Amino acid sequence: MKLRLSRFTGDPSHEYASLISDRRQLRIRHSHDYFELFLVNHGTAHHLVNGAVQLLKKGSIVFIRPEDIHSYDSMSADFEIINMLIPAETVLALFNYLGEGFEPQRLLSSALPPVALVSPGEHYTLVKELERLILSKHIQRASCDSVFRITLMSIIVSCFPIMPEQKKTETPLWLQWLTLEMMKKENFIEGLAAMMRLAGKSEEHVSRSCRKYLHKSPTKFINDLRLEHAARAVIFSSEKIVDISVDVGFESLSHFYHLFKQAYGLSPVEFRKRAKDGNLSEVLSRDNPAFVGIQKGTTL
Repeated sequence: MKLRLSRFTGDPSHEYASLISDRRQLRIRHSHDYFELFLVNHGTAHHLVNGAVQLLKKGSIVFIRPEDIHSYDSMSADFEIINMLIPAETVLALFNYLGEGFEPQRLLSSALPPVALVSPGEHYTLVKELERLILSKHIQRASCDSVFRITLMSIIVSCFPIMPEQKKTETPLWLQWLTLEMMKKENFIEGLAAMMRLAGKSEEHVSRSCRKYLHKSPTKFINDLRLEHAARAVIFSSEKIVDISVDVGFESLSHFYHLFKQAYGLSPVEFRKRAKDGNLSEVLSRDNPAFVGIQKGTTL
């Protein structure tokens, strides 16, 4: 059986979300011309989908695509789901808005519908959101469409994030921690000595890891941090350039000038002059990652 959204959208009894516990309804094998999100509110069941079985329990949330063929079996006496019916164009518009970085194909192209299992606390929050959605047409008629969109985005982004637990970044935890520590001013001023001391690993291992995961040598990583801090000081303070150079850890003024111009395309003096002349937006619009950090005011 293929269910069509038009069957429900014209039905005044249908809401944006529904509580379903009717065994007869849940056992019907069907597909849709729309997307569906459902959360297991109570109990357990077997989700029969695309020729396979997914084991569901309280806290399971499943993203059903139009081509998925599914039904439920072996349901516990208290089995109940809360589901959302979502027009295909709404889902595609949301994925387009989130962009390729969200990796929508991992949700759209997998053999089985993506499943997430939320914690008891998250389950409680989701149920409250969905209950608000169920009631929205009765008590929030003017804002029910907005409530639906907010709830949909919240569930998709929180339950199916860019990097699920099993696909977290390959960057070792020690290097993630070291990167954050080196962003502290006292550490990037001290430089390579601080990095090696904090890492507690051989210089060769740290160097190899930086090149592999940060795509730069430890020295360049440290100098990039120093330069970003210096660039903000050049723009937003009246300190002398030589004092800024020393303050961020450079021992040679000429070396500081060379690296600054290499990174930003301007000498520190010209960089400051452009900012004072009101051309800051022009300066910061350069296609250079370092400028993004200055613009956002990253704290180091």
